[in-house]
Amino acid sequence: MKVEIKNEMIPLITEFVAELPLVRKHSRHRRELIKMLSEQYKKVDEQRIEIVKDYCEKDDKGKPIMKGETVQIPDENMKKYLEDVAELKNEVYVIEGGNSRELIRTMRTILLKFEDQEYQGKDSTTYDYLCEQFKVDENEEDE
Repeated sequence: MKVEIKNEMIPLITEFVAELPLVRKHSRHRRELIKMLSEQYKKVDEQRIEIVKDYCEKDDKGKPIMKGETVQIPDENMKKYLEDVAELKNEVYVIEGGNSRELIRTMRTILLKFEDQEYQGKDSTTYDYLCEQFKVDENEEDE
């Protein structure tokens, strides 16, 4: 039993599940999922900062040159920078078996519980993505 979540979906998922009205076990597993995803996204953000440092303009001391609040990336580095960031966003975070088995089962139950709810915009996309990743429409015996 495993779930793969793209790094770029982590903020949307975290925000979506945080808003669900849950109690007891469901709420505990939601908090656990949010904690796992938040820790992963912190690592992703640190990696993104390192990518920025690799491609940005630097002063004579090797420090990034800032214009206001933004780091400057030269045009000749922009294509590679964007490719590296896209690659990072598309990498997946895997939640797998072991201690996560019950979390995965509980998340499936939670998603099924909200199956008849109407969603719009990013909530709709996020809910559909979660159902796909947690294999809500599959039987557990299929795994």
